[in-house]
Order: sequence, then C-alpha cells, then structure tokens
Amino acid sequence: MTVTEKLKRIMNSPVLYIENFMKVVDKNGKLIPFVLNPQQKELIKGMDKYNIILKSRQLGITTLSCAYSIYLACTNSNTTCLLVSYSIDSATSIFEKLKQLYNDLPKSLSVELIANNKKELKFVNGSRIICATCGSKDVARGLTIRFAHLSEIGFMKDTVDKQLLAIEQALTPNGRIILESTANGLNYFSELWNKAERKESLYKPFFFSWIDDKVMFKDEYEMFCRKYTALHTKLPALEELNEAELALHNQGASIEQIVWRRLKIANSSESSFAQEFPSNPIEAFVSTGCNIFSSKLIHERLNYVDENTPLKNKPINLPNCLIQWFNRGLSLWDAPKQGIKYYIGVDTGEGLGQDYSAFQVITQDGEQVAEFKSNQIKPFQYAELVSAIGIYFNRALLVIEKASAGHTVVDKLKNDYQYTNMYKYKEYDARGKAKKKVGFITNGKTKPIMINDFVELFETNQICIKSKDLLSEMKLFAFKNGKMEAITGNHDDLVMSFAMALVGLKSGLNYV
Repeated sequence: MTVTEKLKRIMNSPVLYIENFMKVVDKNGKLIPFVLNPQQKELIKGMDKYNIILKSRQLGITTLSCAYSIYLACTNSNTTCLLVSYSIDSATSIFEKLKQLYNDLPKSLSVELIANNKKELKFVNGSRIICATCGSKDVARGLTIRFAHLSEIGFMKDTVDKQLLAIEQALTPNGRIILESTANGLNYFSELWNKAERKESLYKPFFFSWIDDKVMFKDEYEMFCRKYTALHTKLPALEELNEAELALHNQGASIEQIVWRRLKIANSSESSFAQEFPSNPIEAFVSTGCNIFSSKLIHERLNYVDENTPLKNKPINLPNCLIQWFNRGLSLWDAPKQGIKYYIGVDTGEGLGQDYSAFQVITQDGEQVAEFKSNQIKPFQYAELVSAIGIYFNRALLVIEKASAGHTVVDKLKNDYQYTNMYKYKEYDARGKAKKKVGFITNGKTKPIMINDFVELFETNQICIKSKDLLSEMKLFAFKNGKMEAITGNHDDLVMSFAMALVGLKSGLNYV
C-alpha cells in the first residue's frame, strides 16, 4: 500500500483519523496519543443516526464527540457540528477540550480557522463546530446539522424536549445525534432511555458499565489499592467478598475495582455510587423515595437473573399460534411439567401504539416460567394466545383483568374456546344476592391488596422472578398522587399481570 493509499484509508475512517493524528491530555496533564478506549470504540463503530448513552462517569464520550466533530469538519466542507451541554461552565470546558484537540493536530492536516471565539470554531472550508448551552434560546435555529451531541442530558432544564425536537429536525439525512448522560433520578432522560431500551423510539441504546472500564480509572484503582493495603495489609480474597461484591466479580469486576468501589462508597453511599457508576441500567436510576418495591432487592436479583435465561430452542408441543411469538414477545424459561399447577395473570391492551397486552405464568411454588408482552396484537387475537398458553400449561387458572378490552378476551375464552378454568369474583345484585362472574376487577379496594401481596412475597423471597423486563417495571412502579402506578412515561403491564397471577396462586382455586 502506497503512502497516498494509506492516507486515503485513514481519512475515510474516523477511528484511524483520531488514533493517527490526534492527541489528548490525560488525567495527569500529559499530552498523549489519542487511543480510543473500548467504550469509545464500540460507540463510534456502532453508531446509528439516533443514539442514546447511559454510562458511568468519565468514560471520555464527550472527548470522543469533540474529536469526531473535528474529523467531520476537517474532512467535509460546509459541515456543522453542535455540542450542547447543561451549563455554561460545562460548555466552556467542552470548548477548551475541542480547541486542544484541534490545536494539536498536525499542521499539514488541520483546516485553517477563520474564527475561534464565542465557543465556536469556523473553518475556511465553510464548516463549523458550535458549543452551546441548553437554555431558553433555540440552539438549532437556522442550522443544518451533520452531528449533534447533547452532553449530560439528564441534568438539562425543562426546555430540553423542545431543544431536542428542533435539533432532530435540523439533522441532515446522513446526520447523527448522541444523547449522553449519567443518571439523575427519574426524569426526561430516564423516559428517553426506557423507550429506547424497549425499542419504542428510533434511538439506539448504549450502556457502559463501570465494570467494563479497565482504562480510564487505572491510576486511581492502583492508588486506592495501595491505600487499602496500607490499612488492611492486603487486598481482600475472593472468599472475603460480600454477596453484592461477589456478584460484581462474576460480572467481570476485578478485585482492584471492587476495592476502589468499597472506598468510593465509604466516602459517599451505595446509592450515590450506583447513580454515578452503575453496573446495569436499572441500578443507574436510583430510588425516588416513593418506590413500592425495594430497589436494593431488585438490584440484587438483577445480579443473578442472567443465570436463568429464557429457552433458546422452541419446546416440543408448543401450540402453533404461540410459535410466531416465541422469543419475539413470548419468553419461556421452562416447559410445563406433569402434575404441576400453573397460574396465569392476563392484562389486555387495545393493540394500538403504547397500549400493551401482557401475561405472566407462574407455578404453584411461585416460580416464573413464561412472560408475554406486545402492543401489536388485537384483543380477539390475544384471546387465542391466552387460551393456547393456558391449555399448554396444564389448563392453568387464568386471572383476567376485565377492564376495557379484557371483556373481549373473557367473552371469547368462555364462548369460542370453552375455557372453563378462569378466576371468578363476587358481585352482589340489588337484593343482596351474590353472583360469581368470570374475570378480575382492579379497583381501589383490590389493587392495594394485590400489589401489597406481591411486595410481601418478593421481599420475603417466596417468589422467583426471572424477567429483566418485569424487574425494570418494578423499579419504576411507585406511589403517585395517592395511587400505585408506573412513573410517567413508563409501563406497568408486566407488574399488573404478575400481581394477578399471584391472586390466582393465593386463592388456591382450580376449576379443573
């Protein structure tokens, strides 16, 4: 390969351009070659048009965006990049980082500047890189944007939704946007993240755990370990780790990282550390103080939930109508066993947009064995699935929420599928005579009872939850204006269907 061919290849690759031509100031203040860390490399190689990042602190994502902006501006004419932060000080810091990266480029490669002020670099080729603060001013007005990065969006003000919409509309057809932040409680960013993770938006989610970072805090790990050894003579052995630390070690955390975590927590708190340095996405969004389920127990369960992954191969005798949903909304952890009683909680949506249908299957011992969730199925189609899953799991007792579309499911199960093993509730007529009706009514009386039963069984370790999605919903299920429901922008279909399965389990009924 000739020098010209090599240069052409480098100029066509942002990774090669950054690593061959750029230098960065490290934490010790030394100017060193810019070698991408694993997280930076994963992001730049896996970027889509719309990207959202939930991460631990100080992984160099903003520095990468500065470098990528310079690459685009220097290799393309009339290109605009926008770097937005949550505060003036932060925007100033980003601009200083941007200038350092540009100033240390080889002079033969850098495109000449015609302006370098007011937090903006203007190039003679018509390209611009703008650093701005997310405030009341429309930062995207009049711009056509090739690349945008919103840094620490979780800390931005109430206008962020309007700013984001304007920036998205200003993107070129080949433009890209990155929304990036550490967590800051349950807010607009947490809503955006949850939608991306549930594939309800165009944004591609990237999660970067502190456990995966073996580079950015390497010097600090070594320093903390020296301090720990001075205090305790040696680092802890594997058998000396507590349960949470052992789970982190199983996820890939080294002993040095665990010591670092111990000392970080000693100077703050476990919840503060989880917010700044999460090991999983749910852990990042710390308790709001009104959570119904214990965040601590949810996190502990999440550390081990991967030990029980759903079945990858279709079980024998799975009904035909369920096959198309297998691992596409329907998760199975176990096939039915002879002689075991099963209970199924059924929540029905309208099959439109954000309205989900969901069911949960549990054993007589409270073990979760199946889960379904989809917003792409109409009630009359859902009734067939519910009948099939009920028959498949030994004619399980169905507890069906009767509100709205649930009436359709109950009616079709009774009349079209002749499914008889369904939970019944009492209703009194004008004469005071009790009548039993099929279904379950959720109201101000029944909902607190079923949710409190769920909480008790979960927190006393009497049920086994295997679904990450269910645990995610439990994390965001809270007291709100005197009601028990999902935090705004989130769903509780899995929580409610599991609670109804427990209603069936607790009743001990079985009409078969």
